[in-house]
Amino acid sequence: MKQIKPIEISPEEFEQQIKSWLSKAHNNLVSFKITHRKYLEGRSGEYEIDIVAEFEIFESSQIVVLIECKRYKNPVKRDIIMVLNQKLQEIGAHKGMVFSTSGFQSGAISFASEHKIATITVQDGKTNYHTKSHGGRNVFPPWVHISKFIGWYTNIGSNGLENYSLINDSRIEPLATWIEDLEEAK
Repeated sequence: MKQIKPIEISPEEFEQQIKSWLSKAHNNLVSFKITHRKYLEGRSGEYEIDIVAEFEIFESSQIVVLIECKRYKNPVKRDIIMVLNQKLQEIGAHKGMVFSTSGFQSGAISFASEHKIATITVQDGKTNYHTKSHGGRNVFPPWVHISKFIGWYTNIGSNGLENYSLINDSRIEPLATWIEDLEEAK
């Protein structure tokens, strides 16, 4: 995996950006609620979760999504995904997501895909627009809308290859689709 240069972002700004994207991704889910830094009780004790999303399906079933935000210098390892998977089981949550500023190791992506955990790498929005160099610097035409931050939702497809879907302030469909996929909420 190519090493990703982590973005410059404070922990608070990072978590608020993720909360903003998730708030836009709920579409028409019933009783959708998102909470920043929530404590949840598990079988073995209490856990602090960066962001928790909750919504109802079938008018009576509550779906709980645990979201972790990892602001690391190196790609997230499989162990981090395994810990989230364990928290899902301990708390009785249905789905999990990990957002990273430095990408994910291939083993982390494989494990996450196998356990239906979303992995999203958050980067500077300028990285999504490529131009030919102009005197050694990137030139962004004034008509190009560049989001401050973008995300790349990565998973392993049925063909065994990594798939990438772009997320930004105006394109949140990959998050909305993943959140609403009730087949994953077991």
